[in-house]
Amino acid sequence: MPRRPRKQRAPDPEVESFLAALGQRIRALRTEDFSQEDFAAEVDVFRSHMSLIEQGQVDLRLSTVYRIARGLDLSVSELLDLETQAGVSTETASETGQ
Repeated sequence: MPRRPRKQRAPDPEVESFLAALGQRIRALRTEDFSQEDFAAEVDVFRSHMSLIEQGQVDLRLSTVYRIARGLDLSVSELLDLETQAGVSTETASETGQ
């Protein structure tokens, strides 16, 4: 039986905002100790994929998040704790009252 094409979902602005903030956090933490190429090798992804992750263009798999956290010597919860990071906000317009 042939596969049915997957339905394309409309982009979710909250998810896009979260991925962008996470990418910024990964880049900021990574640049302290690694080049992008070296870190990509450390976490077993292509450098081009790491670039897309840092740009917030990739909906990450949990296994990739885990490897990134380990590569940065963090727990997954520490990596995902974006609200305590200066200059990185994941608040939505509804949360800020706008």
